[in-house]
Amino acid sequence: MKNNLSIRSASLRDFEIIKAIIEKGSATQAAESLGISQPAVSKAVASIEEKLGKTLFTREKGRLNPTKDALFFYEEIVNIFNSLERIDDNNWASKSSKTLKVITTPTIAYSYLAPLTARYAKERSNVKVSFSVVNSVDMMNLLREGRADIALANADINNNLAELTIEPIFKSKIVCMMHKNHELAKKEKLVLSDFNFRNIIMYTTRNILFSKVMKAFSGSGVETNVIAEVSDSLVALNFVNENLGLCLVPNFPVIHQSNDNIIIKDIDVEIYDEMAFFYLPNILNPYCSDYVEYVTDDLQSVQHFSK
Repeated sequence: MKNNLSIRSASLRDFEIIKAIIEKGSATQAAESLGISQPAVSKAVASIEEKLGKTLFTREKGRLNPTKDALFFYEEIVNIFNSLERIDDNNWASKSSKTLKVITTPTIAYSYLAPLTARYAKERSNVKVSFSVVNSVDMMNLLREGRADIALANADINNNLAELTIEPIFKSKIVCMMHKNHELAKKEKLVLSDFNFRNIIMYTTRNILFSKVMKAFSGSGVETNVIAEVSDSLVALNFVNENLGLCLVPNFPVIHQSNDNIIIKDIDVEIYDEMAFFYLPNILNPYCSDYVEYVTDDLQSVQHFSK
């Protein structure tokens, strides 16, 4: 036989027939155990051998004797069916006790996702939730190693996983955060020239927003006075609360953390921060789709973001 086909073309039913013949010793007994006719088994064997490009059985006195290739396949087939039995024993389809492992970055966690996930866990009493706050660098490694099921992060995050699924869920417009006593507080809407020579709270270079903000400023010829560098928007909020300067931030989720001293002003430039879910579809936790839907539904009720 020409070995021009592959084991990949064989089906689970094909494996089941091979397994039954080897264990029962004949096509007749294999057919009885599978609930099909003996001619159907014989026809299936011929088809399987054609698919694999190998002879799996020799015929002798009414018996089908497995070849070395068949015995090799048998060991692997047994492993496959044992794995299926373990999945069935764990009642995977009913999602009985699987842990949902969620990871996200600090700003998203503390300003929005942590309390929402706690509410999700309360409403889904059958779900055990693991929630961790990590940096964007570790995030991709945790997903790749299977130590996390799903991540919510900036859609522009640098990842080196070609098989990673990225599911954008919302965009948030970049706005200006300032203290209520700032000299620009009375302006209804800001233009980029308003930032010229003013104190600015800037992100560190590791933050994705750094390049977006700097591109906007440099493109408009704005000369800024960076008086502090911060890792994220939540840290920036503390500096703004002391009226140290202006900071460009995503309207969501930072607006959830603002206080009476902080005001938000729109600016005349279209800069957006897009958030997305990240996961590996080949090892997708059965709760992931439910969790994504839960978060997305909640975001629909948020007034201060544009999708």
